[in-house]
Amino acid sequence: MTINQKLITRGLALFIPAVFCSKLYAQNNLMKEISIGEIKQQRMGSVLDKIASKGNFYFAYNNKTIPADSMVSVAGYHGTLFSLLDKLLGDSYEFKEVPGYIVLRHAPGKLYITAEVDKELGIVKGYVNDVTGQKAIPQASVYEKNQLVSTLTNDKGYFELRLKNPTGALSLSVSKENYRDTALYILPVVNVDSKNNNNKNYKYYPDEGSGNGVEHSRFARFFISSKQLVQGMNLGNFFATSPYQVSLVPGLSTHGMYNSQIIDKVSYNLLGGYTAGINGVEAAGIFNINRKDVIGFQMAGIFNVVGGSLSGFEIAGIYNNVLNNSSGMQVAGIGNRTNKFKGVQVAGIANRDQEAQGFQMAGLSNHVKNFTGGVQVAGLYNTGQQSSGLQFAGLFNWSAVQTGSQMAGLFNVAKKVKGVQFSFLFNVADSSDYPIGIINFIKNGEKSLAISTDENLFTHLDFRSGGRVMYGLIGVGYSLRNAPAKYIFDLGFGAHIINHQKFSLNGEYTVELITDTKKKFYETQSLKLLPGYKLSKLLRLFAGPTFDATSANVNDEAQIHGWQLNKHISGNNISTLSIGVTGGLQFVW
Repeated sequence: MTINQKLITRGLALFIPAVFCSKLYAQNNLMKEISIGEIKQQRMGSVLDKIASKGNFYFAYNNKTIPADSMVSVAGYHGTLFSLLDKLLGDSYEFKEVPGYIVLRHAPGKLYITAEVDKELGIVKGYVNDVTGQKAIPQASVYEKNQLVSTLTNDKGYFELRLKNPTGALSLSVSKENYRDTALYILPVVNVDSKNNNNKNYKYYPDEGSGNGVEHSRFARFFISSKQLVQGMNLGNFFATSPYQVSLVPGLSTHGMYNSQIIDKVSYNLLGGYTAGINGVEAAGIFNINRKDVIGFQMAGIFNVVGGSLSGFEIAGIYNNVLNNSSGMQVAGIGNRTNKFKGVQVAGIANRDQEAQGFQMAGLSNHVKNFTGGVQVAGLYNTGQQSSGLQFAGLFNWSAVQTGSQMAGLFNVAKKVKGVQFSFLFNVADSSDYPIGIINFIKNGEKSLAISTDENLFTHLDFRSGGRVMYGLIGVGYSLRNAPAKYIFDLGFGAHIINHQKFSLNGEYTVELITDTKKKFYETQSLKLLPGYKLSKLLRLFAGPTFDATSANVNDEAQIHGWQLNKHISGNNISTLSIGVTGGLQFVW
């Protein structure tokens, strides 16, 4: 391992574990004295939870590498937490302490780093090897935590890291999956106090356990290089903060590849960028991709992908995708997609969420598994498992379990409806007390087929269907008189005002279209009050008064045989108010 000595400024190299508290570096919680009683065959995860609750912190670990479900026994213990963890897990694990967390990490391997600084070129060169076998370690992340620069080793374990300040003290950290983090300090002649290790700009994010990070998104991975993905796996959930960054594309930025480990206050991506997260403002000509949370305002010409959660305002020309939770406002030219959303979503075509609360508007559709409250508005349809808010769609609403209220141009489908179902065609539900539609297939509702007559001697055959309170009506009729217009079509809706064991009282509003199917055509709108008497469980007699408003052309020869209250002629149109009567027999089921 030889480096050109003419180009090298020699420094003092100290080989110690990483600044992020490796197994040999412990802070307050790890070195606290604890006492526990005898433990017999308990899940390790449960034991860790009990210890954490008493210590007012959390354990963070990956269930795939930490045997949380294995059964452990301890014959009483008094000593440091560090020693207990070492006893429970063994020396193949390292323990990192960060504010509020103790991170348990499977790291059986150990690294060794050698490096020297070239001041003239402003780079640091070196090698990373395995301590045990002295083999080269490829694809290891080497970074300077204060200057926020990083790189990956090549197949021979060699790296070159360009520095922003090659004259000061350097703290090189090395991370590699399944290896313990290691650090190398290179100090100038002047002694540097350990307080200069500026760790306050670093933050730890625990895994949310959802497996929904951008590295698992095929769409996002298309725009992320393999080196950046390896960097993320090596460095895990430790992130730095920075006031700003500027990118051309992911990897070509003011922070280089280390950009994916930095949370910025201001981020500008000329074409696209890949950052750890935003706590402020981010804008891009084409796209933004964030590993963790976005807090504030985010804008992209085409799309945004957020691996964590969104809190604020997000806008994209085509697509917004937040892999976890969102609160605030999302606007997209085509679609928005989140896990759990609260606020306002507006999309040119579709919104798609696991759970949502607030206001949703889409040109085509909203698909939410659980809509827990608010209003959904879609040009064509809304679908989901259940909803407790209002669904409004131009074509249809579909809720597989439960919904609040549904309003659609054609039909509504739900299992249990707590509010109103309104459509111009039909409603379907297991339970719906207030369906308003021409035909209503309500499982626990009432349906009937009635034959009746009125004062104009039209014989009607009407089908009524609905829920416990509201119902719809559709029917046909024929005049027994020698009238010019003999055919009638009935449409309407009604309400069960009283529905006792023997006696019932319904109120109805109907529109009757009377025609000869050729030239003559006129309309009667009626309000009806229909008392009924139940002859049996299936048969009911009914009869009652009707208040009618008829509008006809003088050439239509409208037949009105009820008690006329008012007649008004305007040009060729005749409007008549009258009182009539109707009655008949219903077959009810």
